[in-house]
Amino acid sequence: MISVCIATYNGEKYIAEQLRSIAVQLGEGDEIVISDDLSQDGTLDIIKNLNLPMVRVVKGPCLRSPIPNFEHALREAKGDYIFLCDQDDVWEPNKVECM
Repeated sequence: MISVCIATYNGEKYIAEQLRSIAVQLGEGDEIVISDDLSQDGTLDIIKNLNLPMVRVVKGPCLRSPIPNFEHALREAKGDYIFLCDQDDVWEPNKVECM
């Protein structure tokens, strides 16, 4: 099982393209764990509207810096293999395969 951990904060600019670029590379049972740091833009609405079954959003209790936000996502991850992904990273089509 693969887990992709993403820490977001007001990441609406790239989040849709990013999630699509990751989702096509994952298989059944894999997951994308998004730890959101109280985004005030449309990040969470975009994620919800994409309706990707492998995406799980875990909201943080308060505004944090990126490191604790990633740590939150990592604690929630269930995969044997874990990828970290910044909120503005769009993946190359063969990233998972190459790893």
